[in-house]
Parts: sequence; C-alpha cells; structure tokens
Amino acid sequence: MEIIVSSVIGGQLVPEVGMEEKLHQIIIEMRKSLKKQFVNKSFEGLAKIKINLYISGDLSEYCSKSGITKHQYFQKKNEFITEFCVDRYYWNSEPKLDTKRKFLLFLESSLIDLGVLIKEKLESKGYNFDCEMFTETAFKSLIAL
Repeated sequence: MEIIVSSVIGGQLVPEVGMEEKLHQIIIEMRKSLKKQFVNKSFEGLAKIKINLYISGDLSEYCSKSGITKHQYFQKKNEFITEFCVDRYYWNSEPKLDTKRKFLLFLESSLIDLGVLIKEKLESKGYNFDCEMFTETAFKSLIAL
C-alpha cells in the first residue's frame, strides 16, 4: 500500500529556536519510515492513503482543534485522503513535553484515529480492514523517529 504525507508549517511554533527545521526533518524521516513500513502491506479496498499535515500559524486558523479535521474515501480509486491539523495552541497544552515528543504524541494519536475512521468507512462499503495491523505498522514507523 502507498502512503503519502504532505506537510505545511506556518509560522513560529514555539519560542524554541530552530524547532520548525527540526519538525521538518522529523516529517521527512516519518515519510520515509511510513513508506518503508507500508510498502509490503495490503488492505482490502485500500491502495493509497494521502495525509495532508498542517502545522501551526496561519494554516491552523482553519482548524477548530488539533487532530483529524477532514477525511474522505474514494472507492473507485481505493484511496483515503485525510487532513491532520496541529493548531497553534497545541504546543502549550497538556501534557507539557518537549516539542519533538509532543509532535510524536500527536502523530500517534492521529494515526490511531485514522485507523478507526478507515475501518468504519471500509466496513460500511463491505470490506474487511485490519485496524490492528494498520496501527502496529504505523507505530513501527514512529518508533524509529
């Protein structure tokens, strides 16, 4: 299965100098890791997942909260498209963690939620989706980060 992550970082995240560049590097590594982990996985009714990731600043003004803001399944293409949003208030919310760990916590939570959404959508279309395998594979991708 193919998994694609595109991202946009808008504005300063936190007072921490250079954190935008560090997050950008984490996202690059996450893309590589997700592609590697999912390349030999297959799910009935799902050939591709596209994740659009919007982080902070002006970009997050369109999001009412951090998390999955939109999702859509295209049955003819066997494709699931979703938007993850990290709003500007996320970085100062509980739990207080360094920015990297806070971002990884966001990704973990969002990927769990994504698995549930995909399962619901695919099962409504008559497909069997192994949410547990999806989540385990996603977590393997994050562990390396």
